Amino acid sequence: MNLLFDLNATQPNPSGKYHGGGKYAEVVFFRMIERGIKFSCFYDSRKWLNPVIANACKANMIPLFDIQYYTIANIVKENHIDQIYSALPSKDLSLSCPCEIIGTIHGLRIIELKFDVSLFFYKKSYRYILSFFKNKLFLRQFRKKFITGYAGSNFNIITVSQHSKYSILTYFPELRNKDIKVLYSPNTSKNTTINTSVHSITRKYFFVVSANRWDKNNLRALIAFDRLLSQQLINNDIVIKITGAEKNIYRYKLQNPNNFEFLGYVDENELENLYSQAYLFIYPSLNEGFGYPPIEAMKYHVPVIASPFTSISEICGNGALYFNPYSIEEIMNRMLMMMDPNVHLDYSNRGFNRYKEIKLKQDGDLDKLIDTIIKKDK
Repeated sequence: MNLLFDLNATQPNPSGKYHGGGKYAEVVFFRMIERGIKFSCFYDSRKWLNPVIANACKANMIPLFDIQYYTIANIVKENHIDQIYSALPSKDLSLSCPCEIIGTIHGLRIIELKFDVSLFFYKKSYRYILSFFKNKLFLRQFRKKFITGYAGSNFNIITVSQHSKYSILTYFPELRNKDIKVLYSPNTSKNTTINTSVHSITRKYFFVVSANRWDKNNLRALIAFDRLLSQQLINNDIVIKITGAEKNIYRYKLQNPNNFEFLGYVDENELENLYSQAYLFIYPSLNEGFGYPPIEAMKYHVPVIASPFTSISEICGNGALYFNPYSIEEIMNRMLMMMDPNVHLDYSNRGFNRYKEIKLKQDGDLDKLIDTIIKKDK
């Protein structure tokens, strides 16, 4: 079997230089090398390619095809490719390539996500609003392309959660005869060492990530925290640390600005450190196909309060304390609950146990994914 791997999925996209689908693809790529699987890759030379990946291709003599010079269809034809794997498959891939294709569809955010008034509180709200309504305006075309691209007999669908599988079937019943496999997203953390000790609850900062994205809904969490401080329901020495955003991103005036640390973009090592030292992790996201961040926090015995929407409750199970993500008062409620040492310890242990369960499944599902790609189970 001649296998072609999509490295373009690891390269920057509109979500940024580093994105969930790209990390997913990198983990699969390196695990395939570890297992001694032979394959070729295609990439786009106009975009940044992680030097670690480029070096791995060179060291393992993996052929690299630049789609600036070759169409994927030509690569398939000229190199007798039997199969393509993509972690972020384009909808026209199966139409342009007659070979078998396996692709991971992570979720249906473009369809599932509803309009939210919090959009207006972002200083760049016009961009988000235009993008949102553009997506909704062309939803019929998106749906048609989705069915045309993924319904073909040569396209095999992998998805990353039960929620995502049944969302696909809910919105696209035409795919009901597809054998859609659910394999959890692999662990992408650099630090996979399990910490067996409960961290000290004297560390008093709350933590949120990706605060620049309105669909992550962090502004409501920040307002909830701000109100707790103003009402003197939590001590003034507690701060909240925020990644992915600068302090001037919102059209909202914080009453207690000294308790907010806007960190902007942080690298992976700093991010790990922020997770590990937090007192509480808050995840009010409105939509996820899988949702890595809560599991990252649970790994360090950090309690999690979260939205139960889409896949989040499936992944977090009983390891998180949930709230209505549209209710600032309910987010305040859950923050206050976590100030109780007994509740904090309970969810610290629950979350860590859930992390171990998910990590075990992630590791097993990664090899199941690769077995599916190479047809080992057939």
